[in-house]
Amino acid sequence: MAWVTPKINWTKTDRINYADYNRIKNNLAYLRDMAGQLYQEFNITVDPDKDKYSLWPYPSEINRLEENLETIRNHTYPFTTGQRRTYYGNVPTIDWQELDRLESACKLIHDNLQGQAEGKRRLSFRLGGLRGL
Repeated sequence: MAWVTPKINWTKTDRINYADYNRIKNNLAYLRDMAGQLYQEFNITVDPDKDKYSLWPYPSEINRLEENLETIRNHTYPFTTGQRRTYYGNVPTIDWQELDRLESACKLIHDNLQGQAEGKRRLSFRLGGLRGL
């Protein structure tokens, strides 16, 4: 999966749709893969993509996004990503402020992991390169 720039300017009139859900879910999967290269491997639960004919994301799917973000935080660096919320059926679901918090947290973790990957120490010479001389 490829990193897709998160939407970090949610407004009060914005509502989540299938494309937003897929972007957040796939960005979390990308972060897990990226973190696996820098830290010890760990797993998150990744649901299948939704299409335009799917229903809106269920509260359990939104909760899984929250769980995945928390898992990534716990296995990398304890970034400040705001208060984790739990959603239930038949009550108001995720709002624009929580969506902005989720996507801003993804961007924060991505930028930090990318900086760690770029700043990794590398040897400036090749070991065993002059064998046989």
